Amino acid sequence: MNNDTFWQIIESVHHENDVNQALRTALSPLQTKDIAQFDELYTQNLRKLWHWDNWTFAYVICGCNSEYDFLDFCNWLILQGKNNLELFVKDPEALAEYPHMPYQDNLPAPYCDELDLVAGLLYEDLSGEELPYHNVVNFQPQGKKFKNKPKLLKAQFPKLFEKFWQQK
Repeated sequence: MNNDTFWQIIESVHHENDVNQALRTALSPLQTKDIAQFDELYTQNLRKLWHWDNWTFAYVICGCNSEYDFLDFCNWLILQGKNNLELFVKDPEALAEYPHMPYQDNLPAPYCDELDLVAGLLYEDLSGEELPYHNVVNFQPQGKKFKNKPKLLKAQFPKLFEKFWQQK
């Protein structure tokens, strides 16, 4: 498993209705060592995203206010593919024009619950052994925590604020 294969698998499942099941299906034919490597690459991408700067724009878009909400948001970001992920981290304002933003009850809902667990659970089912759990939420995000004052958020992300901000 290399980085290119990792992203090919992600891109092959990102438009599926049940992405967790689609990812499990895509990983199932692989050898357990490849599934373990996929899990490691996934965790590396999560840890790169685990930064207060990214949490700030997640907060503006959808009100992420817990580690688990932010984890689900990071799962969704990864699911958008390598090129989109790189774009959104470099220029979060691009999300204001992103045509694939999911909504639920007329509110932005860019979350993907438990996608980070799929490879580890599959590995366990196939091998009978557990992978080391790469718990991202037990680590403090990198950088400096953001201030959730609307005036500051609007100044930092004017397009996102205009499009997505709901009174929090």
